[in-house]
Amino acid sequence: MEVGLSLPIKMSGELKELYTLNARKIGVKSIWIGDNPPINNAFLDIARILKAVPEIECWTGITSPFYYSLEVLFALSVWSYSNFPKRFGLGLGIGNPNIINDPAIFEKPFTSFKTAIEELLHFVEIRRTQTDFNDFPPIALGGLGDKMISLAHESADYFLLNSSSQFDIERALKKYQANPEKKFHHKIIPYGMMQILPENGEISLTIWNISKDIAKNCSTKVLKEHGYSNQLISKIRELSWDKSSKIPKGKMLSIVNDFGIVGNINDITERFEQLKQYNKEKLIDRIVLGWVHTHEQWDELQELIKILK
Repeated sequence: MEVGLSLPIKMSGELKELYTLNARKIGVKSIWIGDNPPINNAFLDIARILKAVPEIECWTGITSPFYYSLEVLFALSVWSYSNFPKRFGLGLGIGNPNIINDPAIFEKPFTSFKTAIEELLHFVEIRRTQTDFNDFPPIALGGLGDKMISLAHESADYFLLNSSSQFDIERALKKYQANPEKKFHHKIIPYGMMQILPENGEISLTIWNISKDIAKNCSTKVLKEHGYSNQLISKIRELSWDKSSKIPKGKMLSIVNDFGIVGNINDITERFEQLKQYNKEKLIDRIVLGWVHTHEQWDELQELIKILK
């Protein structure tokens, strides 16, 4: 199983290149870059990295069809793949409502997203049939719910599962395998935050905020599949969408190590061994990690990556 890393978007261009070089040296095969205009533009970041770092693959992870016009998104994608063939991939999701200034989209977010994907693929088909060019990148659709799993299965090359939980991996696999008539080539890519905690180390506030937002986005059905009690689910629903300034204590904190991978090196090694089982049948294409790290932990990550080989 290959490993990808999600690159922190607030780094300078020089630090993004250095991060990617370090990642490539220890066996990371792909870098995933979030798109968060105006903080960054993923396509510009990716072009810089692909030019500077040979043999690395880069994906938008994710961008949204609502951040640009579909014509611009299509053109950026074709340009990126044409200039860096087989090294660029397009990760798409609904996106951040704070960036998308269109309330109508969020009245029916999934329906709006599905329509946008259909229109984008229509552009792709027109270009292929009228020019014979096959220069649109592979697509990964990102999400967690059953509807997005089904849409990825029908329309995309990969499903970027917004969780590294075994519950969610198994749920996604069952959805894919439920249709035996459809060739099982749309592979699943789990994505989860990860933090290697030193002795007496504290969980990152960044990881907590991302994890609680993922949990709040989950349906009650999914949370119950994770084994959460009605009481805990009610407390999750009460959490604010605003960024927290402190990390909670007690059972609520279990969210972090459920959707992500957090713990000491032994804890994380155990989780990686569990993930390795999916590599035997090639059911998972790779795993992508949103790694919260210190500069001293690259060697530890290298040893963890070896477990999945």
